[in-house]
Amino acid sequence: MNKGIYIGAAVGVLAVMVFTLGGKERQPINTALPDQPSFAISTAFDGRWEGERIDISGDKICLETRVIGKIEQGKVELTLMYNNTVLRGWISKDGILALYADSPRWGYRFAGTAQNNRIDGQWRVTNAPCHGEWYLEKKLT
Repeated sequence: MNKGIYIGAAVGVLAVMVFTLGGKERQPINTALPDQPSFAISTAFDGRWEGERIDISGDKICLETRVIGKIEQGKVELTLMYNNTVLRGWISKDGILALYADSPRWGYRFAGTAQNNRIDGQWRVTNAPCHGEWYLEKKLT
């Protein structure tokens, strides 16, 4: 008798899961890079940039990493070196960055502001406890 109750409960839970999840497309974890920014871009910050992303969550999966990249014609392309995630976007005349990650696994959100030869900002991951600060310094050649 008890066995029948457990089987019935398991079938019921499975039916609810299929009904709830069935037919829904999986949503991307990161917003796609738009064709163009919603602001005027700036070439004042063009050049090569290097820095790091610092985690303050303390979680073991949140590794610190070097960040390297470039800004050309106001278009930003940065790489997180530990997993090769690419952040692409633009920089405004006010130095505000709009960045979009290409990671299929992690929901990266990076915000930053450039001033002179330095970019400072905050970052987080939507599907993990990781968050912290990041910075880049312009490489003078």
